[in-house]
Amino acid sequence: MLNTETKLFAILGYPVKHSFSPQMQNKWFEKENLNCVYLAFEPKSNNLKKTIKSLKLLRFEGLNITIPYKIEVMKYVDFTDKAAKKIGSINTIVVKNNKLYGYNTDYLGFSQDLTAKKINLKSKNVLVIGAGGGARAIIYALKNSNAKDVYIANRTLKNAQQLAKVFKVKIVDIGKVEELLPEIDLFINTSACGMKKTDTLPFKVDKVKSSLIIYDLIYNKETPFTKLAKDRNLKLFTGEGMLIYQGACGFKMWTGKYPNTKIAEKLLKKFTI
Repeated sequence: MLNTETKLFAILGYPVKHSFSPQMQNKWFEKENLNCVYLAFEPKSNNLKKTIKSLKLLRFEGLNITIPYKIEVMKYVDFTDKAAKKIGSINTIVVKNNKLYGYNTDYLGFSQDLTAKKINLKSKNVLVIGAGGGARAIIYALKNSNAKDVYIANRTLKNAQQLAKVFKVKIVDIGKVEELLPEIDLFINTSACGMKKTDTLPFKVDKVKSSLIIYDLIYNKETPFTKLAKDRNLKLFTGEGMLIYQGACGFKMWTGKYPNTKIAEKLLKKFTI
């Protein structure tokens, strides 16, 4: 039951109607028998600072931040951890002693998902498509793994060059991805390619390793990348795991308890049907 002792949490973004986070976090609160509730808000960009301040005054204890505010919100927190600074975005805020502490759990979620799926990157070559916030978190995680080489490709070469400079990874022109693919062990799509039904692969595909793993962050629809995996009979993973594990990391920061991710997996299947 909600009462004056109920601890408040929320996700901020625009839009967030599609977000799975409220269902997931509230189910975890329920299972852990915690007097907490997780809400969702869609502040306009010109009201983000006021919204953050209001939630702080209302004694919210934790927040998730999603598109398009992961970068802007960094201006409004009192502390940003090392990983979030390097990645350049925040997706989790902990409110403690009236101070806002900003973290990025996206890279943790990705790393934990790789571990759960038993994907060993030691001496492996990885190719990341895209140069947005998702790519930054994933490349940060990859640089802290035992991967041999990490490559980045993006439709806008300038954006890929900026990330390559920050994270010291290799660049491949989107038009030359086909030449590199036979050497790639893990292929990750962090781009929006696949969000529209008319989207097609931004490069040609000739030869790939039969052991190639495709990991597409888009999880609720078939994309050109998931179709490629099915057509070539390649191992395929999508972004459900990263979504769940990043949320679990935030939950632990707020409550001190790591939740049951299997519960979220079952719930997500119902949510996406």
